[in-house]
Amino acid sequence: MVTGLLKKGELKGDIKDYYTTFMAGILRSVRFGVSEAHGKANMQCFNYFQEKGAFERTAKGTYKVNFEKFATAMNDLSAFILTLQGNGDKAAVEKAQKEKAVIHTELQTDLERLTKKNIPVDVVFEQGVDVLGVK
Repeated sequence: MVTGLLKKGELKGDIKDYYTTFMAGILRSVRFGVSEAHGKANMQCFNYFQEKGAFERTAKGTYKVNFEKFATAMNDLSAFILTLQGNGDKAAVEKAQKEKAVIHTELQTDLERLTKKNIPVDVVFEQGVDVLGVK
């Protein structure tokens, strides 16, 4: 969708920034785990993108978007999902979830490294008139 909006001039910016932000969002959300539908969906994206080379994991355990392969992987994943939905193929959906909605050891190790460094999963803002001291 973002690619289409950029092409139409409805959004401004560099598509590379949007791809990078999307990948960062996936990595952030999987820190919550895969017990809920949102986490499962993001892990499916992550694993699909990894298989298609849409990003690379460096020797240091950091991740880098491969911009040449990202758009193709994104479009292929969209086509795959829409085909499953259009066909109403419940068995294929369940198979995809079983195979792709998992956090593999390498990623789990990277996520644990973030936890050990006390990098929060989410930010909680203290706000309101009491915090600001204006009652």
